[in-house]
Amino acid sequence: MNGRERVLAAIEFRNPDRIPLDVWILPAAREEYGERLEQVLKQRERDIVSVAGPLDMGADERYYEIGSFVDPWGSGWRNIQKGIIGEVKTPVFEEYDEIDSYRPPIEQFLQEWEASKEDLEKQIAAHREQGKFILGGWISLFERMQYLRGTENLYCDIALDEEEMYKMISYVMDFERIYVEKWLELDIDAIGFGDDWGSQISLLISPDKWRAIFKPLYKELIDTIKSAGRKVFFHSDGYIYDLYPEFIELGVDAVNSQLWCMGVEKIAEKFAGKITFWGEISRQTTLPKGTPEEIAECAEMLKKFLQVNGGGLIGQSELNKDVPLENVEALLNVWD
Repeated sequence: MNGRERVLAAIEFRNPDRIPLDVWILPAAREEYGERLEQVLKQRERDIVSVAGPLDMGADERYYEIGSFVDPWGSGWRNIQKGIIGEVKTPVFEEYDEIDSYRPPIEQFLQEWEASKEDLEKQIAAHREQGKFILGGWISLFERMQYLRGTENLYCDIALDEEEMYKMISYVMDFERIYVEKWLELDIDAIGFGDDWGSQISLLISPDKWRAIFKPLYKELIDTIKSAGRKVFFHSDGYIYDLYPEFIELGVDAVNSQLWCMGVEKIAEKFAGKITFWGEISRQTTLPKGTPEEIAECAEMLKKFLQVNGGGLIGQSELNKDVPLENVEALLNVWD
């Protein structure tokens, strides 16, 4: 099997020849280790590649550079450490006074898309020749709303069901509909979503509020993607146990979540075989602080509880600058 065939077999529970491998590398890790990290990574071929395009954070180095800047949506960012994403310090809507005159950066996106489409097609064609599973684009709804409004203000809006919040949501969705449409023109296998919905112990908002406000938004975009025959991959940090049934109902194919703060056995009891778990070995504890032996033990536990018909599991991990190189080497080798 090549990488694409392997990932499709995993998410469809069709006995892949091995667990697919996916590694996320933060710029801070490359900054810390340089060529030494690249040499370790060359030991194993990864099955999934992510392609970033216009207005994606992954295509804009400013998010990872020390300093301040204003993003295309108008949010003011500040970063104090190189290689790790900063924070929005000046949201667009600190007050909603000018919300009626706001325009999302749709025209800028379309102009940059046309300018970069040929290059994106060449990147994708090269990955296709290598047999990779191609993840294109990255959609954030909750996080984009935080960047626009400010996190504390947004929580208040959700609790109070503020009318202006729905105007802001309409701007975000106007953009994302066009964003999805453009990515679906390309030869990609899946589109990614990324919204962190959990603290370490619970969801950040009530499940009822999540279902009332956000589930219909995800459903619209996911239905469009699935109707085009593509897969949906969803990343969400924190304790999101209450959202797994929702993701399954929405048709999410693979979810990247912090399994260890919820309990692998607990998750497996209800959800193994119903959705693919896109990693992960804990980036909070095991990867930075554990040993290669402990990494292997964690991988064996994931295999034991989450694999169904050889599928249901992708060997994903995220590398920050605090992960020792011997642990990087270990995690590359524990999925055979």
